[in-house]
Amino acid sequence: MRRLLLLSVVGGLLLIGLLMYTVGIPTQSSMSSASGGSQVTQVDTSAYPDITLFVSVTDDYGDPVAGLNVDDFDITEDNQSVTITDFAAGGASSIDTVLVIDRSGSMDESGKMEGARKAARAFVEQMRPGDRTALVAFNSNTDVLQPFTSDTQTLLNAIDRLRPDGGTALYDSVITGVDTLSMSEGRRALLVLTDGQDCREANNCPAGYGSRDSLEQAISYAVGQEQSAYVIGLGNRDSNDEDGIDETVLTRIAEETSGDYFYAPRADELATLYTQLAGNLQQEYRITYTSPRPFYDGTRRDIAVNVNDVAAVGGGYVEPHMIYVRSTPLVGVLLLLPVLGALLIPIMMRRRETPTDAPIPAALIAGNQTIIDVPSVVVITPELPHCRRCDAELTVADARFCNICGAPQTAAIPERRIFCDQCGRPMRAGAQFCSNCGAQAVTPQLLADK
Repeated sequence: MRRLLLLSVVGGLLLIGLLMYTVGIPTQSSMSSASGGSQVTQVDTSAYPDITLFVSVTDDYGDPVAGLNVDDFDITEDNQSVTITDFAAGGASSIDTVLVIDRSGSMDESGKMEGARKAARAFVEQMRPGDRTALVAFNSNTDVLQPFTSDTQTLLNAIDRLRPDGGTALYDSVITGVDTLSMSEGRRALLVLTDGQDCREANNCPAGYGSRDSLEQAISYAVGQEQSAYVIGLGNRDSNDEDGIDETVLTRIAEETSGDYFYAPRADELATLYTQLAGNLQQEYRITYTSPRPFYDGTRRDIAVNVNDVAAVGGGYVEPHMIYVRSTPLVGVLLLLPVLGALLIPIMMRRRETPTDAPIPAALIAGNQTIIDVPSVVVITPELPHCRRCDAELTVADARFCNICGAPQTAAIPERRIFCDQCGRPMRAGAQFCSNCGAQAVTPQLLADK
C-alpha cells in the first residue's frame, strides 16, 4: 500500500512538471519584419477542432495582396494535408484592436505626443463597421481611457485627452492591453507605442515610476493568453540616452509574442505607419480547417501555410484543453493539493488510531465490575457463570464444557429419590434391597409384574 501511494505521488509530480514545461511553448512562431511575403498572424483555437488562421499576404513594398482565392492556399498540420472548410478574403473579418500609447513626460518633447495623437486618429478613421477599438494610456500608471467601442467620435475624444506626464511603465501596459483583449473573439490586435525605456530598469527614474511586473512576466503573460503584440519604437535608438528606446527590449516583446516590431525615428511618420498597419490588418485572409488529429491531448501542432507555393512565416498552436500551468500558477498549486492530501491523510489517520500522547484513564475495580473513570463513560464487565462441578469461572457465558475439568455445563435433570415402601427410609439410586430393613426395592419392572 505504501509503495502504491509513493508511486502515485511521484507520478503526479512528474505530470505537473511536464505540464509546466510543455505549456510554456509559444502558440505561434515568431514573425519577422520583412516587407513582403506572407505571415500567419493569429491562430484561433476557440472552436477546436476547427482551427481558424489569419494570414497576411504582402508584396515587396509591404502592401497587402488582394484577390487571392482558396486555391492559392495549401495548409498542412504536422505534415498532414488538411481541407479548407471556410475561406474569407481580405476585408471580410472584423477586428478588435487595443491602442496602447505612451504618455510619459518624455512624450512632451519633439512633438511626440501630437504625433501619437495623429497616428491614433488615422487608425480610428480607418475603422470599418464591426471593428472595435480600445485606448490604453500609460506613464507611471496604466489606464484604460476608453473601453472597446465602434463609435469613432468617442474614440477621437479619448485620444484628445492624452497628456504627457510621469514615468514609463511599459511592461505593465502590455499586460493591461492583453487583459483588455482577453474577452474578444476573432481577430485581435495589440499595438504598443513607446519612446523610452521602462523606468523599472532605468537609472534616471524616481522610485515607483516603473512597472510592477518585469519584462519576462509581461512576455510570459502575453504568450499564455496567445496574444501577439505589434510594437512601435519612436525616437532615438541610443539606449544609453535617457530619452532613447531600448530596441533589444522592444524586439523581444514583439518576436517572443509572435508579433512584429516597427521603428519610427520621427513623430510625423507615425500616422503613415498606423495607416499601413490598419490596412494590413483589414486585408488579412481568414482560413478555417478541421484538425486531422482532434484529440484533447494538450500537444503542440505545427502548421505550414503555402501561398502559391511560397511558405508563410509562423503557424502552430497547442491543443487548448490541457491546463496551462505556467500561464496560471494558481492552477499548479491546485494540482498539487491532491498529492499533498495523499501524503498527509495516511499520517493523520495513523495518529488518530494510535494516540500515544493521550492519558490512559484510571480504572476502578469493584467486585466483578470494572469501571473506567472517563466522564460520561462507564464500562461494566459482565459476570461469567461458574462450572457446575469444580466452580471454576467459565471463559464464555454460554460454554458447553468447563475449560478446567471438562464437565458438561448443560442443565441436568434432577434425579428422582427412591424410598423403602416398608420402613420409609431413603435408598441409594440403583439399590435392589433396603439397607435398613432388607425389603426388596420397588422398581418400575416390579410394578409392571404386579
